[in-house]
Amino acid sequence: MKKFSLLKGLLLVLSLFTASQKLHAVQFARLSLAEAKARAAQLQRPLLIHFAANWCLPCQWMDQNTFADPEVSTYLSQQYLAVKIDVDEVQGYADKEACGVKYLPSLLIFNASGIVVSRYEETLDAAQMLEVLRKYDTPANRIAPRTAYAVPVVKLNTSNTTITQIGQHEVATISAEVDDDPAHLDAQRRPVTSSSLTPAMPTSRKMGVQVGVYSSYENVIRQVQYFEKKFYKTVHISAQTNNGQTYYHLIAGPFETPAQMQTYLSALQKDGLKGLIVTL
Repeated sequence: MKKFSLLKGLLLVLSLFTASQKLHAVQFARLSLAEAKARAAQLQRPLLIHFAANWCLPCQWMDQNTFADPEVSTYLSQQYLAVKIDVDEVQGYADKEACGVKYLPSLLIFNASGIVVSRYEETLDAAQMLEVLRKYDTPANRIAPRTAYAVPVVKLNTSNTTITQIGQHEVATISAEVDDDPAHLDAQRRPVTSSSLTPAMPTSRKMGVQVGVYSSYENVIRQVQYFEKKFYKTVHISAQTNNGQTYYHLIAGPFETPAQMQTYLSALQKDGLKGLIVTL
């Protein structure tokens, strides 16, 4: 009888311990890659993405140990946006391919501008995880895209801003009244004299292609997914606020050479789309 009571007591302690672990475990958000980047930019936090699968034993070990650690959980919830992506899901597999993930578990850390600052393709214990989190929890990695992407040619004010493009692509102006519909945005463009064309891309700065400006956060997520899947290039989000309204500029890039950027612009053009050259 005493042995039975002792066994019941041990089982009770074990169940309470397990429940406590689950209570303090990291609460991962279930977002796509594009959604996670947009949310991290909105929160102005670095982003941790944990690529995993149900059949991955090392992933399970990290869930039960590393991410069940109260200190790790607290730090992540307060300082990061933590997202888990299941690579067995259709969207998860696409995100895995987009990030070049080949091993599980894989942990990718992005800054608030949506740029990968580090990746770990290994199992980390709680102490190692904390060291990594503290290392990349820096002011620079919290800079929102509107600061990280200094795009001086795109200014949301009451006057039109001229944006110069390269080669034979149309030079355009965009007014402050942007819309969620790219076709509406394109309608605002007007040609200018060829003398204002930039003959070559500056070699000292990275360049990107702005593919749209939106005021709807939900539409931003859909468009980022569309452009990344369709044209196989990472799209970053540059958020800018004007008179209390946030506008999201979607920028593909960076491009290492003018040739790469011209190829991207040509691909857009074949689909009836237009891009604007911007400095990153």
